[in-house]
Amino acid sequence: MTTAVLTRPLVDCQRLSKLLQDQSIPHITLPIMEVAPLPESQCSPTPAISPGTIVIFVSANAVRWGLPGLKLALDQVDGCQVIAVGQRTRDTLSTAGIDAQIPERADSESLLQMPALAAVDSNGILIVKGEGGRDLLAKELNARGAQVIEWSCYRRVWPDVPLSALDTFAHNALVFQASSGEVLSRLSELLAGAGKKELLQSTVIVPSERVAALAESLGWQSVVMAADASDRGFLQAMQSLL
Repeated sequence: MTTAVLTRPLVDCQRLSKLLQDQSIPHITLPIMEVAPLPESQCSPTPAISPGTIVIFVSANAVRWGLPGLKLALDQVDGCQVIAVGQRTRDTLSTAGIDAQIPERADSESLLQMPALAAVDSNGILIVKGEGGRDLLAKELNARGAQVIEWSCYRRVWPDVPLSALDTFAHNALVFQASSGEVLSRLSELLAGAGKKELLQSTVIVPSERVAALAESLGWQSVVMAADASDRGFLQAMQSLL
């Protein structure tokens, strides 16, 4: 029997679990990452938004933790454009009454191909993000002449997760979820540390070519690329394996 292993934060696992249950797809929840807001003492002041500012939300968590401080300015300042990294981020913004554009794929490379970000010389761009993460987006937009501010409003937390739950499914074909390069690296580290490196022979579903290349470099033997990092993307990739 093929069993999916869900590795995103618990609230995301619960949402995806419902989709998998509706499709009668066996799965277990193993949230190896959690998300928490930055403490006020470590969070930079809320950036000012001027007319014409482009505001980029890089995740639904960026909306959750960053939008409350920006909502009034986005409602009142003229000429702002809002960009979301993907459909779920856009849906989260829409729930709050904010319209956003999205790229073809939910990653930094596709964001940089959007017409709205092609000619940004002297433009003010605010990137609402988590602590750490990739710096490709900010570096490239700075190189294009934009005035970029990165505002971190949450952080990823990596709890020590016991992997004993996987022993129950030792005779199943496991399919691991790795929705980002960071999650994939942490998952690989946990498996190696728990003496379960043989599970790198299992299938892992990743959201992009970049993460697929990382998976291969980490020793994963079977890598499947989903359309994107969304729940629907993972579900469709999972269905293709059944």
